Amino acid sequence: MEKEIIHKELDLIQGLITRMASNSFEVKKWLIGILTAIVVFKYDELLGGNGQLIWLLLVPVFCFWYLDAFFLSTEKLYREMYKWVVKYRSQTGKYLYDLNSMSREFPDGNTEHLINEKNNVWNVMFSKTIWPFYAVPVFFIIAYAVLQYFSNCPHACCGY
Repeated sequence: MEKEIIHKELDLIQGLITRMASNSFEVKKWLIGILTAIVVFKYDELLGGNGQLIWLLLVPVFCFWYLDAFFLSTEKLYREMYKWVVKYRSQTGKYLYDLNSMSREFPDGNTEHLINEKNNVWNVMFSKTIWPFYAVPVFFIIAYAVLQYFSNCPHACCGY
């Protein structure tokens, strides 16, 4: 197979990998912006009074956390595809420019599924590169809600 064809296919895959990494970064930027805007414009409803609506801030955090994990999972998937093309493209023309098939057949007839445990969305969500970023706002939201609860607690058990 011509090297030009292989290089073009690798460029296509690399473009997808770059786009997924860029999307992951954008998701983080949007989360920070949205949380900031919600807190600034809805301060009285969220943090004032008894602070019961603070829990609503968890919704965008978990939504963006999932989206970020999805993009990084897809990036890992295309990295696996890139490795396969580098290793086997010179031996077979199968799957040429096919960026949708998530399983690849080796020249010896065996099939490998590119979607596996290490690039599963849920595993990526709790990887050491993502969970700390999202755990920080979750921690502060929960901590603030607990503090508000105990500072406004009407029960004798709270000691106030």
